[in-house]
Parts: sequence; structure tokens; C-alpha cells
Amino acid sequence: MEERLITCRVVGVYGHALTRGNKYIIINEDEDKYRITGNHGKAIWICKGYFIEGNIEVPILVTWKIDDDINIFDLAEITLTFSNGSKRWCLVTTPERLVKHFNKEMEPPGMNIRHLIITKTMNHGDIEKTLLYLDSNDELIEASKPLE
Repeated sequence: MEERLITCRVVGVYGHALTRGNKYIIINEDEDKYRITGNHGKAIWICKGYFIEGNIEVPILVTWKIDDDINIFDLAEITLTFSNGSKRWCLVTTPERLVKHFNKEMEPPGMNIRHLIITKTMNHGDIEKTLLYLDSNDELIEASKPLE
């Protein structure tokens, strides 16, 4: 019997066993779960929704950089580079900076920004942890826009 591969698209609560983009051999399956050997070397049942069938390349965040001076802008632009060479961008801010932004005179008095990521602080570590978490759960593409 030929080995069937699946590709992880979401890590979810299985950070100990899965890596987004990794390929896993199906040991067994039922209607809604696959049994695979996880990164920790143990067999585990995981919902099929965490995977894509086949040997599929999933774009993974490789690098990122802040494009704006975070001491000047309340909402700073970030450029994201993925393993497939694509580039995207998003905005990052903190709750405090968002309040500061809304305290200014604005027309209209509200906004909808789907590509806004809110972090606890603007330090490199907090931003990186947030970006990596979003990427591992297949949310970073949705939280950013293509860089044109």
C-alpha cells in the first residue's frame, strides 16, 4: 500500500506535535480524524481540518520588518515575506496606541481595518510571537494584504 501524505495547515493546540507546512504520513484514519506520528515521535489522532491532503507547499512566514518609525506612528506598517517569495503587509499597534489614535479628530469617527494586528507592546519579541502564532494557525494571510 502506498503511503498517503497530508500537509499541516493549522497547528492549533497541537504545537507539541505539529508544525505548519510539515508533511505527515497517514497511519490510520476514520471519518473525521487522521492518525499520524507527530513531531514528538508519538502517534496521535488529529482532526482532518488541520490538514490538506497531499504534499502541498504552504506559504510560511520567513521574515518580517517594521517599515515605519514606531515612535511617530500609532499604526505601524509591517512587511511580511513568505517561503513562496510572496510579500504582504499589515498594520500593527497596541491597545494604548489605538486609544491615542481615536482621541484625535477623525472623520468619519470610526474605521474597519481587517489587516490590523494588535499586540501588547511594540517590542520586537511581542510582535514576532504574535506573527508566528497567527502564521502557525493559518491566520496571517487573512490578517494582511498583498504587497503590490
